[in-house]
Order: sequence, then structure tokens, then C-alpha cells
Amino acid sequence: MKKLKNVWLFLSFILMVAGMASCSTDDPTGVEVSKEDIIGNWQVTANDYENVVEGEGSGNYVGQKLVVKGDGTAIFFGKQYTWKLDGDTLALSGVSDISIKVIILKYEGDIIEASYTCYFLSEDYEDSGHFTFKRV
Repeated sequence: MKKLKNVWLFLSFILMVAGMASCSTDDPTGVEVSKEDIIGNWQVTANDYENVVEGEGSGNYVGQKLVVKGDGTAIFFGKQYTWKLDGDTLALSGVSDISIKVIILKYEGDIIEASYTCYFLSEDYEDSGHFTFKRV
């Protein structure tokens, strides 16, 4: 009986470890960048959205400029934001009820790939997707 108890204990442990290992998060993992890395003029080279019909809205920001200034402000699509950088996460705020969280997924030379989540506070709505920027 004691052997059977040990077998069940061992199997329970294996299942618990396997269950914990299979857990994952949908949050993308980013790369840390410095303020000097992101300050400058950027142009959108690709964008897409999550939770929409494939291809719908993709690329509609291509060619738009993002200006990230050293004074903690940024301009994108004609709107001015304030920004803060914390490792791999860039937080943008200041436009009425919009809060944007950007995770830098890849930074290589003059190219940044990022995922974003945009919160519309008054509408209790969230939008997310990906952008690729090239320094200009």
C-alpha cells in the first residue's frame, strides 16, 4: 500500500510540473532599449491589428511618421503624447482618454518591431497589433 501511495505521489508531482511548464502567457517578450535608441524620427513600414479579419486595416499606417523627442514628448498621426520608457516597454499618454503600451520586440540598427495595446478609457475598449518602424 505504501508503494502505491508513493506511485500516486510521484505521478501527481509529474503532472503538476508538466502543467506548470505548459502554462504560457500571451504577453510578448521584448528587448530592452535605451532612451537614446528610440529618440528620433521614425516611419511606419508595416502595421497590422489583432482580432480583425485577416488583412483588414493592415498597412493603413505605412508611411506615417513618429517623432520621439528627448523632452519626453512624441508626435504620431498628428497627436502629441508624453512617453516613458521602462526597459522594453514604452508608455504613451496625454491624448484625452487614450493610453498606449508599446513593447519593443526587436531593435536592430534602424529598425524597430513592436507590439502595442491601446486602451480607450472612456469606451472601455482595447485595440492591439504590431508596428515596424524605420529610422528616417
